[in-house]
Amino acid sequence: MKKNEWSFLEKYCKVMGPLAKSLDKLQGERSCHLGCVAPTTLALRLLLIQMDNLVHCRPLCFNIISSLEKRFDYIFDLKKVKSKSFILSAISHPKFKQSWIPNRYKSYCKQIFFDECYLINTDKEAVLNTDENVDSDSSDQEFFQVLSENCLDVDIDIQSNHNCINAQAMEYLNSKNKDFNVLNSFPIIKKMFFKYNTTLPSSAPVERLFSSGSQIMTPRRNRLNDKTFEMLLCCRCQNLNSNNF
Repeated sequence: MKKNEWSFLEKYCKVMGPLAKSLDKLQGERSCHLGCVAPTTLALRLLLIQMDNLVHCRPLCFNIISSLEKRFDYIFDLKKVKSKSFILSAISHPKFKQSWIPNRYKSYCKQIFFDECYLINTDKEAVLNTDENVDSDSSDQEFFQVLSENCLDVDIDIQSNHNCINAQAMEYLNSKNKDFNVLNSFPIIKKMFFKYNTTLPSSAPVERLFSSGSQIMTPRRNRLNDKTFEMLLCCRCQNLNSNNF
């Protein structure tokens, strides 16, 4: 190959390298969370913008950037309605928290995060209250009406509850621990993480497992890891045994 052809391939790999790494991260089997989408997309765009000394591959770089901005406009403009789930999933992910948020959106995203913490805590209290069977009639209403005349204690409890939620949220955001185990120390954040980062499993392995062909031990399935292969094989054997009976 000629020198200019080698140079073109080097620049092409330089441009496509960050894109390939981003796809690998977003399509991973072990850490595939919605919270990885926004940080990965923003990081990819910055890496492409910072590339220099591009001659032949500069149009390719610009096209990738413009395509990202068009496809993921709700990530580059975090005030869109569709951005909420991506914001909360990324902030509740211990690996990212607020580190990925552009400075102009930090206060906005932080407020959304706090509001979601309040909402999750309110839903939890509502579930607990519905489990209690409390009889009420007109006499009870008249008797307890005096309590509604002075709501100072209620306001104090609500304010105290909000302060506790604020403290938990701030402690989580300020924590330097990036392991998933840190979520055990923050119950509200843990609920938020499960709410926005729980992924739906692919149905492809299940469909192939219980199909008539049962293509498990075939060359096309050689990319399965050992644990997944073992689970598929055990499920297949159990299915055959149940059908025989």
